[in-house]
Parts: sequence; C-alpha cells; structure tokens
Amino acid sequence: MSAYTVHQGQLPGLFRLWAKLYKVHVPVQTAPGFYDFAPWEPDTEIAWDYDLTVNPLKRHLLPPREDLVVFDTRTYEARGVFQAPQQLLFGVHPYDLRAIAQLDQLMELGSPDRNYRRRRENTVIFALDPLRVAPDAFWSTLGAGRADIGFDLYWTKIGPAMFFVEVGTARGEELLLAAGEVERAGAAQHEAARRTREDTRRRADGHGLKFPWQELPRVMAKAWDAGIWREKSSMCLACGSCNLVCPTCYCFDMREELDESLGKGRRWRQWDACMLPAFAQVAGGHNFRGKHLDRYRHRYFRKGKYIFDLIGEPGCVGCGRCIKACTARIANPLAVFNRLWEEYA
Repeated sequence: MSAYTVHQGQLPGLFRLWAKLYKVHVPVQTAPGFYDFAPWEPDTEIAWDYDLTVNPLKRHLLPPREDLVVFDTRTYEARGVFQAPQQLLFGVHPYDLRAIAQLDQLMELGSPDRNYRRRRENTVIFALDPLRVAPDAFWSTLGAGRADIGFDLYWTKIGPAMFFVEVGTARGEELLLAAGEVERAGAAQHEAARRTREDTRRRADGHGLKFPWQELPRVMAKAWDAGIWREKSSMCLACGSCNLVCPTCYCFDMREELDESLGKGRRWRQWDACMLPAFAQVAGGHNFRGKHLDRYRHRYFRKGKYIFDLIGEPGCVGCGRCIKACTARIANPLAVFNRLWEEYA
C-alpha cells in the first residue's frame, strides 16, 4: 500500500481542487464539546482532534428523507428519482468506516437498494485516525479501532503540521496528487503513524467489553428472558433518539402523497425507529412489539445477534452516540452487553 507525507500548508490548495469536483464535508466544532460534519469553505476550521460527531455519517448515504418515485395519476406514468451528488467525506473515524461498511453489505442483501448504491458510488471517503476518545466510546473492544477497507485515503496526524496518508484506492491517490507531486512517506513517518495509533488505542482499551466481541451472539441467544429488559425498558420514553443517532440503523418508512390537484404525486422514504410505538404496527391496529420491553429487547438483539447472524459482526460499532443521546440513560449497549455476559456466559 502506497503512503505519502502531507504537510498542513498543502491542504488549502488540495481542498480547493477537491471542492471543484465534490461537495466536501469536514468535521467542525459546532459548540464547546460538540462536533459535526459540515460543508467545507475556504475559512472552515477543521476539528482535527474531534472525538465524536453528534450525527452519524449515514445521512450522506441514506438521507433522513428521500424522494424515490414521482408519478402522474392521469397518464399512469411513474419515474424513479435518483439523487446521488458527488461528495467527499474527509475525516471519517475508523468506527464510522466500519458502520458504512456494514451498510454497504446490508443494503445489498435481498433486493439491492439502488438509491443507496448510487450515493455510495459517488462518495469519496478519506479516513482519519482519532486523536481523542469520547467518554462513552468502546469501539476499540469491538474491533473498530482500525479499518483496512472502505476508504480512498487514510490520514494519520503525526505532527503539529504533518500527516501520514495511506492510499486505499486509485481514485484516492489521484485526488491526493491532483496539485502535483507529494512526498513519499519513509520509515520514520510509518513509525510515527504506528505510535500515534497505538497511543490512541491504548487509551481506548481501558473502557469496553469485558469479553471477546465474537461471543456476543452466543450470550444473546441465552438472554431472551433476562431481567434487564424489563428493568431498563420501564424507564424508556420511546423517543427513538438512539435509533436516529446510530450509524448502523437503516430502517425506513415509505409514504406517498398527492398534490392539491390529485394529479401528481410522489413516494418517499424517511428514517424510522424500532423504539417508536408504531414501528411494528400493521393494518388493523395489531402491534407486534406494542410494549416497551419488546422494543427495547429487539433493539439489543438486533445489534448483538440478528446483524451478526447476517454479516458476521455486531450491528454496533461502539461509537457511544446512543449513550449520549438517551435522555433516560438506558441506551447503553456496553453496560447491557457486559451485564448479560456476567449473567449468561
């Protein structure tokens, strides 16, 4: 794998070139202690040391609301809508890379999601090693502290004004060299990147699962009647915040509407959440998961077993967003999984 050394002074010129080809999004500080991805502008101050963004990056690949079909009731014609802008996500941490890689697999199962696929094909991803670890994060013990695929370039900050950049794809290398030759990385830069990653991983390892993540589906299989489901779900507000901030949740609802003339209409989809009371409700008013307990338990089985059975890894990357978003303080996969391990291992 090719690797280069990029200096801070080279970045403004590169960003200007990239912005001519793509809508570039970078991590920024939105308030003290809060970060998110925002469109890059020449005066944007990039948050190189951000620990976690408030919102997941899935919104760039699976928008919260997206038109799918427009139709005409008079002519009986319908046309698919595909909105797939050319975009570049700069500064994606490894755990979010893992989440995107999961979506790539899940959205191909059964009938492949063409809207997702087109957005993904038009998206360039530049990964960035984290320098700080969010208080609620446990990605290291889920194996999401490093990614080997799913990126076009992988950036590691190895000095106040220097980056070690690994090439993931030919497209990434072409974009890196768009402004001219870039210095090849030597042994010293490779070693500096290794030390940076080891330092972050060492700090991350102190907070996480008490068991190998590969054991999770076995433990979950025994825990259907665990007392924790009733205990925690009794405090659930059914707000769905944990679903909305989760980088791997991908459920959506389909809706249609006609305009005021009843001649033209559209079908769209929008994010849905398994913690909402109406999520599993069907025609006739029957609800397959009408109780808080049923919804709460389903979410954890989804993350700890069902997704694992499909793709061979948990549907949780340990980012900690749900822990931070939950007002009832019950959406904590780490606490739930560790307790289940103690009770059912």
